[in-house]
Amino acid sequence: MSFDTDRLHRLKGKGFHDVYSEHPEKWKEMVRTARDYSKTCVPEGEKVKVGDVVAVVQNAIKIDPEFEKYLNKKKLTQKFWILWYAEYIVEQTFPQPDLMEDN
Repeated sequence: MSFDTDRLHRLKGKGFHDVYSEHPEKWKEMVRTARDYSKTCVPEGEKVKVGDVVAVVQNAIKIDPEFEKYLNKKKLTQKFWILWYAEYIVEQTFPQPDLMEDN
């Protein structure tokens, strides 16, 4: 499964867009660093995929004190919030192509 409109709406409903908008450069830098790290793990000649970056970002988010504080404040104990937020910040940093446009 991938990041979709339902996940976006559920994240916004829980206020995660506020977490992002308070420090967007922090989250963008986390994604860029994850992308650069992912490049070192992907075989030569292959492209880094969105899922590769999301996996690295997830691990960084898990230990981010600001994110953890927000989860505790909102009493959000489900682990899927970490994955969904990782997908969200990757999407904010590297928006996916418009599916309505033909190439």
